[in-house]
Amino acid sequence: MLEQRSKQSREGFIKQAFIKKILQEEGKEMMAEVTARMAQRNFQGASWYTSRKIEVTEDTMKYSHLPEHRFVDMRTRQTKQGKINKKSHPIHNRVVFGHMNNIIRRLQFEYTDGVKEQLRNEFKI
Repeated sequence: MLEQRSKQSREGFIKQAFIKKILQEEGKEMMAEVTARMAQRNFQGASWYTSRKIEVTEDTMKYSHLPEHRFVDMRTRQTKQGKINKKSHPIHNRVVFGHMNNIIRRLQFEYTDGVKEQLRNEFKI
């Protein structure tokens, strides 16, 4: 029974390490893509770039940013005077939801025996 518990805890540790690794990789890619899109569209000012951060814990990823990042992504705004069309800069929704789909896909299909063995060797379990 102790052997079985130990095996389950090792498998749980490996699964958590895999999830954290995927979230960290996708978080770095997401930050790089947002930075590249903002630079491509000539966003000026340090606050556009420095006010963003990604925090990864064991099984969650938190993306913090200015509200302005979300608002420049909108195509229209609804006001008291009516609907206002404006220029859209896709630096938020397209990137975030695109990477969300990548995270889901990678978590579903990349947790193979080879990856498990690689993580066991990496952590010497």
